[in-house]
Amino acid sequence: MAVALVLWSLVSQVAYGPWLRRTADALVLKSPMISYRYSGVYEGSARVGHVAAKVRVTMGSQGITAVEFLQRPSGNMDPLIAEVVRTGWVLVDVVTGATISQKVTLKAIDDALMKQHP
Repeated sequence: MAVALVLWSLVSQVAYGPWLRRTADALVLKSPMISYRYSGVYEGSARVGHVAAKVRVTMGSQGITAVEFLQRPSGNMDPLIAEVVRTGWVLVDVVTGATISQKVTLKAIDDALMKQHP
């Protein structure tokens, strides 16, 4: 049993970790800035491997005014959410060097914004 756990740990580090990073790096934020015009509350989600986020995004006339987690990924997402609310949109500067959890969170917000309608 112990040998199986060690083997699984090695496989996870060698194969799963790099796959997880590559997949998170490939996430594309699709919501165009022009879509930030419909006030309302929208839900979105994103997942990469075991990292998942589900959010409720409140939009005002000037952009994003609040983000609430319905499913929070690991790590401290508070600074990221504060920056998204401060700037009013999802394309914040933290994308470069962001953690997988941060990228998944941004993609969940992006997914919510793609559900806007008049």
